[in-house]
Amino acid sequence: MSVYVRAFAHIAGRLRVPRVLVTPHLIGRTIGPVADRLRQREVVTAALQLLQHARDPQALQYL
Repeated sequence: MSVYVRAFAHIAGRLRVPRVLVTPHLIGRTIGPVADRLRQREVVTAALQLLQHARDPQALQYL
């Protein structure tokens, strides 16, 4: 399970990383802005749901 920012989503495809969540955030803030606990919780929850419910090992989900 990996979380990537949108700028590097193409790399996850090339590396064939299993179960990737792609976020729209800036580089260096993959799970969200500093001190935005609500947004960070949303990203982590989405990642855990992808890990739990993905049917394909190469699942790629955009947030």
